[in-house]
Amino acid sequence: MSKGMSSRIPIVVLGGSDPRPGSVPAGMSADQMLTGCKGARMLPWGRCLVAELLDRIRRSDRFREPLLVGPQRVYADLVDVPIVDVEGDLAATLEQLIEAVRSRYGLEAPVAVTSSDILPTADELCRLLDESYEPHQEALFWGQLVAAEAAAMGASTWKPSYYFRPDKNSAPQNMYPGHLVIARLGTLRLGLTIHFLRLAYRYRNRELHQRLVRIVARSVGRLIWEDLKNLAAGQLPTLTISVPYYALSAFFQCRRRQATVADFEHAVAKGFLHRRYLTAAHGRPVVFSVTPILALAQDIDTQAEFAAFAARGPGG
Repeated sequence: MSKGMSSRIPIVVLGGSDPRPGSVPAGMSADQMLTGCKGARMLPWGRCLVAELLDRIRRSDRFREPLLVGPQRVYADLVDVPIVDVEGDLAATLEQLIEAVRSRYGLEAPVAVTSSDILPTADELCRLLDESYEPHQEALFWGQLVAAEAAAMGASTWKPSYYFRPDKNSAPQNMYPGHLVIARLGTLRLGLTIHFLRLAYRYRNRELHQRLVRIVARSVGRLIWEDLKNLAAGQLPTLTISVPYYALSAFFQCRRRQATVADFEHAVAKGFLHRRYLTAAHGRPVVFSVTPILALAQDIDTQAEFAAFAARGPGG
C-alpha cells in the first residue's frame, strides 16, 4: 500500500440493470448493445465480469472488501462478496447504495463507487489511486477524465468524448469520463444528485447538446422544489438559476474547446455539493484527475467491447 494512504478505502460496485435501456448510439444497431445485468455475463474462463473485477480490486490491495449492489437472484451464485439486494432503475440502485454506505461506513467517510462493467487491471487500479487520487485525498468528490484519442480506444472508439484544457495555458485534449469515483456522500445534495445521474444515464448515448437540453428541461421542477426547501430553511433560493447557468456555461465553453478541467470541477461542485462545502479542501472540493488509463473509460456496453476484454484473459 502507498505510504501516503493510511487505510484501504471502502468500495461499492454497482451491478444493477436499468429496465429501460438507453438509446442506441448513432451508427450502431440494437443487437450490438449488451442488455440486462452486464456484470453477470460469463467470461470464457468461467468467471462472470463482475467477479473478475472484484478479484482485481482485491489484488490491488487499495480497497476494503468490496460490496456489490444489485439483484441477489442474479449474483448469489456468481460472487463471494456481500450483496445489497435491489431491483429497479439507477435511482433505486443509488438509493440502496446510500443506505448501505450510511449503515456500514457513514456518509462522511470517503467511499469508492464503480460500475460492474469495467475491467482495469490490479496494477492500473494501484497506479490510479497512487498517482491520481492520493494527492487529492481531501477532496469531497474525486473522479477522473481519461485523456485519449478515439483511435486508442479500440472497440470503445464510439463512446462520447469531450475536449477540455488541462489548464488555461494548455491546448484542449480529447477526454472520456472515467467510471470510478471516491466521494464523501454526506457532502452531496443526494436527492438532486440521484435525479441528475438518473437523467444523465437515460440520455447517455445522445449527442451532448441533446442530452443537456433534456436534462435541464426535466430538472426545472426539481430545482424549484429544492429552492422552496432552501427558502423554508432560511437559505437563499439560488439553485433554479445557478445550476442551469453553470451547466449551460460549461457546455458552451466545452463546445468552443475553451473549457478547462477546473471549469468542469466548478460546475459539478455548484450542482452537486451543499453550498457550505464549496470552499472545503482548500477551495477545490471537487477534483477530476486527468489519467491515460484507458480501462477506466472503457465500460463494456457492446458485444465487441465484451469480446475485446474476453480475449485478454484473466487479470489482463
